[in-house]
Amino acid sequence: LTNLDWSLFNSVHEVRLIYYTFSRQASSGHTVALEQLLQRCNEVQQWVMSEVLLCPSLGKRVQLLKKFIKIAAHCKAQRNLNSSFAIIMGLNTAAVSRLNQTWEKVPGKFKKLFSELELLTDPSLNHKAYRDAFRKMKPPKIPFMPLLLKDITFIHEGNKTFHDNLVNFEKLHMIADTVRHIRHCQTDQAGNEVTPSDGPDVRASVHYLHIIDNQQTLFELSHRLEPRA
Repeated sequence: LTNLDWSLFNSVHEVRLIYYTFSRQASSGHTVALEQLLQRCNEVQQWVMSEVLLCPSLGKRVQLLKKFIKIAAHCKAQRNLNSSFAIIMGLNTAAVSRLNQTWEKVPGKFKKLFSELELLTDPSLNHKAYRDAFRKMKPPKIPFMPLLLKDITFIHEGNKTFHDNLVNFEKLHMIADTVRHIRHCQTDQAGNEVTPSDGPDVRASVHYLHIIDNQQTLFELSHRLEPRA
């Protein structure tokens, strides 16, 4: 999972963030790698939901929750916050979090680990918990890309590019500082690669995730597993 994320992230040049924010033209050719990385984040979230909600056995659902919590923790340990966030958000969606009978059977140590990981996704104080934790991580590391793009968009849309026909260099400096963050995160990226120890079938399943991208269908599956009282 992390190997694929690294390959995508390493293909994202910092200038592509500018193209993406300023042009707003998807698939323009300049931002393909970035769009793939963002899509990957959404797919991982949907994959977590789909795997849990397609599992009819209560015992196996509990095992799945435990496994996904461990995977999220491993991603965090490998400084892959993009996938770690996606997994936690997938487990936190209403369709999964409402499965009380399933969550009740998750051992306490996994619930505690999940709560610790959840703290990173807390949006309060402008995602302070995530920003503080990520700042302390040594590169190479993969940021939560949607939030990084949100920061750049906020600077872009909240400040005029020109003032009285003069370039607003303060705005451009703020964007440059944020975008430069990518270069810092990619430092010594080759040294962070995880040597694959799994077979081709496992790698194929990670590259081509089985997902259901229809929210209504996911909710119906959720209520079928645990009907509303």
